[in-house]
Amino acid sequence: MKKNLAALTGLLRKAGVQLRKKDYAASLAFADAALPILEELSDDDALDDDDATWSGYFQLRLACLDKLDMPDELAVTCEAVLERFPVDEDDLDDEELITLANVRTALTGLAVLAAARGDVDAAVESIERCFRLVASDAEHDDPFLDKYQQRAIVYLAAYRSAPDRYRDGFFASLHHLQYKARKIHGVNVDDAALAAYLTDPVYLAFKASHPVERLRTAAPGETWQAALGRFRAMAHELRVVRESPLWEGNFTLESAPVTAEDLAARQKKWGCKLPAALRGLYLEQGSVEVQNPEQSGSLRLYPANHRSMILFGGLVDMIVNLWGDRREFVEYFTDAEIDFLDANFFIFGHVKNSENSYTHLFFDREGRFGHITYDQNNWNKMAPHVKAMLKGKLTGTLSLDALMSEQIDVVIDRLIDRDDEARLNIDQATR
Repeated sequence: MKKNLAALTGLLRKAGVQLRKKDYAASLAFADAALPILEELSDDDALDDDDATWSGYFQLRLACLDKLDMPDELAVTCEAVLERFPVDEDDLDDEELITLANVRTALTGLAVLAAARGDVDAAVESIERCFRLVASDAEHDDPFLDKYQQRAIVYLAAYRSAPDRYRDGFFASLHHLQYKARKIHGVNVDDAALAAYLTDPVYLAFKASHPVERLRTAAPGETWQAALGRFRAMAHELRVVRESPLWEGNFTLESAPVTAEDLAARQKKWGCKLPAALRGLYLEQGSVEVQNPEQSGSLRLYPANHRSMILFGGLVDMIVNLWGDRREFVEYFTDAEIDFLDANFFIFGHVKNSENSYTHLFFDREGRFGHITYDQNNWNKMAPHVKAMLKGKLTGTLSLDALMSEQIDVVIDRLIDRDDEARLNIDQATR
């Protein structure tokens, strides 16, 4: 048995060497010579890692058959992979990573082969079956990074064969590929046929009418009221229409009343005049929480009643109230400089980027609005901006409408990402 194991290892190693040398016929011959030994050892339970050995064999064979342009043998091998690595498609949580990886590869191969021979229905069925194999509990990254473009290529073949039936499927797959390419280094739209459609008027019209795409970014001149309404519309689209697997705290928008007396008391404390636009927001809308405030990607405009974060206050004071003692300010700035910051810049809300990073929303003494990001792990990123504030070189440059619109863009963008991750079962909040 040890002799057989050594022979198997030697043959697979030689197959790998020939594959790297691009002698695909020789590599395939060594892999095929290894098969009878592999089957015998596997039947006798003599392999330490049965799945890994079979996986290595199949990877060698699939690579060689693809390069040698042997579609019939390639299809047979893909089917053999599916037989060797059965999965419970209704319960993927406990599936082994190696099993899912092999099955996804085999299904993608079958889809590409079916598309090439013109059987587009079978091609679409195989690629969709592949994409239903979302991450198991053992996987924490997107398992389809090398398959988004292949899916779009399969759908393109289907679209060309039956345009009325597969137009939306092709455009949706291309749109998702574009989204992934924008977000993830290494995912590209580099297939010439696909790239040609990125400027196609019909595809562009599809994108323009796509609800998520339409709500993702603000229209020019958007008001703060419209920005909040856009978030509500996106929340409805994802949660209700598209049945997002995310928990409902991702989709909430809550307000609490703020009175003129509340504002007057806070203005008196800080010796400042509240900008008319922000005063109008408080009296019309109240304080605002977009998404659960503990959630990354949430936005808060502070309430009138809170133990520490009350409406608005001096820049340093509010950051310290939120984060606790911040030694950076004391170490970098004098008491007079800190007093200047607190007297001229007033934080009234934030967007939580992560546990370590918040974007703080402020207005200045002249009634202009802006934002500054504090990352407790990267003080050097914020320090130059604070120094510019002290020199009068960084003030608010935005209207309240523009600031709110910009930050709702950020919140929605993160919500789309989380929804996408949850559908792949890689969003930790859903586990």
